[in-house]
This record gives sequence, structure tokens and C-alpha cells, in this order.
Amino acid sequence: MVDNYWDIGSGGDQVGKFKTMAAEKGMSVKDVVLDMVGSQTCGNTLPDGDPQPIPSDGKAKWLGNEGGGFTHTGPCEIYLDDKMVLHSDDCEDEFKGGPVGSTQTSDMPVDYSSCNGKCLFTIYWLAFQNAQWQTYINCVPLTGSGGGGGSSTTQTSSSTSSSTGTQSTESSSADTPSTENKSPSTGNDSPEPPAATTPTPDSPATQAPSADSPATQAPSADSPATQAPSADSPAAEAETKCTPARRRLRKKMAA
Repeated sequence: MVDNYWDIGSGGDQVGKFKTMAAEKGMSVKDVVLDMVGSQTCGNTLPDGDPQPIPSDGKAKWLGNEGGGFTHTGPCEIYLDDKMVLHSDDCEDEFKGGPVGSTQTSDMPVDYSSCNGKCLFTIYWLAFQNAQWQTYINCVPLTGSGGGGGSSTTQTSSSTSSSTGTQSTESSSADTPSTENKSPSTGNDSPEPPAATTPTPDSPATQAPSADSPATQAPSADSPATQAPSADSPAAEAETKCTPARRRLRKKMAA
């Protein structure tokens, strides 16, 4: 789903309003679709897939992913390489198919004569759904020659796979083949991938010692130091005692 390419409102004559705007701006259905889908120039189909035989009956068939033909109002265009070979302002109205759930396709006449040997078949379809549109692009490589008389047809389908029937070439255009571009500017609601997160380990980290941890204490200034002898301390006294020889004076006593 994409928002309206031009502000033409919801409901009402969206087909007529689109036709008027396209003419004023000189744009084809292909121009509008490619501008809406950006780089997805073939939607989800493969331009280099296995080539299918060019239909010889001059037809291309559209089958919805839920059955039936074109199931929404809106314009479509078919190109062989860069040459437009079909344009319709309202493919659902002009190329009626069966209801949803049926196998009745919407059949479109295509002149394949310009596809000489090989070419790329591409269909562009805008499905108007009021405020939003769906964009479909199918690419099918073709080979050979064709243009009328046989029973082979090119069948484009919005189913999820492409296959080749006995006499038909089928490409898909919905889930796989169809392009439902959701760019941010047109209301893209694709979920954002979750951001990568690094798990936080539960193991405790190594803790540096706290500033409060007791440090090895140097001896306090108040601690008793070894005291040198004070100057006031009594020194060892060398005591010299001279003992004079006693002389005993003997008094001569007078006789």
C-alpha cells in the first residue's frame, strides 16, 4: 500500500482525476508507478528469469492472487521493452474478469509483433483503494515470435509463483510478484530491526581499595623514641681519693 501519489482525495472519480493529473503533468502510468516504487523496477519478479514463448494469439491474461481478474479500479499499461502496447484508464472496467475466488482472468489484447526474437514484457497497474493505492509490476522475459492465430497466451498473475502451463505463460504479481511498496514517505510500516544490545555481565567487578580502607600507619610522632642521655644526667664521677700517708708523730715525751 502507498499513499495517493497526487492529492485527489478518497472515493469519487479517482480514475477521472488521475487521468486529468497525468495529462497535465505529461506522465504515464509507468512513470507514476516507477516513481512510487523507486529501485524495484520489476517489483518482485525477475527480468532475467527463464524466457517464456511469445503468445501467438495476441493476448495477455491477468489473474488475481485470490482468483478473478482485476479486482480494483485503476489504470494499467503493458510494455514490450520500452514500447507501450496497451493503455487503459480503468483496467477492471475495460477488461472484466471473474469475481474473487474464480479462475476467470481479465484478457487484454496485445500486439507482440515488435518483439523480434526476445523482449521483456512488463505490466504496470495502479489499484485505487480510496486513500491508498496498490502498485503492481510484473516482468516476463519472452522469446520467439508471435502475434495471432495460435492458442498460446501470456498470463500475468498476482499469485505467489510463476509457472508455465501447457500453452500459457504465467508470471506472478502479488505476494512475490506484486509490488506493495511501503517507503517511509508513503506510509511504510515495516518493523524496525531491534537495536543490538551488549549483555551486561553479572559478575562483580574488581573493586579498588576504598579511601576509607586502613592504610599502613607510620609510627606516630607521639611514640617513644630512644632517648639520648640528657645533658643534665649525672656523669660518671671519677673519684680520686688521695689518702695521705698517715704520719704518726710520735711526740717525744720528755723524759
